Amino acid sequence: MSDDRTHRPPRLRWRAGIRDGPALAHIRHDSAPDADIFACPLRWLAGDFDAETWQLDGDLTQGTHHGWHYRRSGDLVFAARHVDDGDGPDPQAVQQIAHDAYRQLFALQGELGLRHVQRIWHWLSSVTAGAGDDQRYQRFCRGRAQALDTPGQPMTTLPPATLVDSARRGVRLHVLLGERAIEAVENPRQISAYDYPRAYGVRAPAFARAGIVTLADTPYLLISGTASIVGHASRHIGDVAAQSDEALTNVAAVIEAAAHRIGPRRLTELECIKAYLRHPEDAPVVHAVLRRRLPGVAVALLHAPLCRDDLLVEFEAQMRLL
Repeated sequence: MSDDRTHRPPRLRWRAGIRDGPALAHIRHDSAPDADIFACPLRWLAGDFDAETWQLDGDLTQGTHHGWHYRRSGDLVFAARHVDDGDGPDPQAVQQIAHDAYRQLFALQGELGLRHVQRIWHWLSSVTAGAGDDQRYQRFCRGRAQALDTPGQPMTTLPPATLVDSARRGVRLHVLLGERAIEAVENPRQISAYDYPRAYGVRAPAFARAGIVTLADTPYLLISGTASIVGHASRHIGDVAAQSDEALTNVAAVIEAAAHRIGPRRLTELECIKAYLRHPEDAPVVHAVLRRRLPGVAVALLHAPLCRDDLLVEFEAQMRLL
């Protein structure tokens, strides 16, 4: 990842909580009803930052197309969409929302002339409500898969992603779009999510465990939501400290799996890490694990039930490679 760009400051900078002038995205961790569509719809519990900013040198434009709100600088876009589904009794409604949101995302890509989804975040209220194949998360996965089955759709490489519950009713999505392709990275300790067995749903989740990608001129390793899963099975049921350590071991395994492209790196080189917690009262335990294993890394702890009822914590992270 070393070239002439390493000798000058990056155009793109992630900052914890700082907003200094126009921003590609300023993301507050805010569950309030009046928070804007670019907010992360979760309650902040603890940590070093309760908001984050993607700061990008250059002029910004903004607009709305196909139901997506976006801000753009050059060949990088941050886009957001929210659909209030009412958490209604029809299990097919969230499946249709997922299908339509992805199809309209592909239309937005065409409108903006950007070929690649580089990172995506999803928040789905009542994520594990519903029984069996009608669980809301499983229905969301089915709708997304149907959109990905569309002939000619542009998502030829699955991006890193996160999907957790939401404090706001409905479905919210945030997306980074750009011109640079992702190099997907999988975790050798886990079965790839898209290869999960039928027991986890009619259609498997569709994301990469991580991705190496250049955002504007800045190379990143973007790590998806990562939990205490080995193979495809949840581990350390009921023990949030052990789940935290197992999930961080998975984050470390992803970093090691990317070493052929980014060189040897350590967990402590992460730019930031976000923890999603099922139970707010577990925050002190998770915070202590993060401080022990990631000294000096910016952390944020957020309240978000996860896509399996037996998972207590999940981490997502990123590493700037300059």
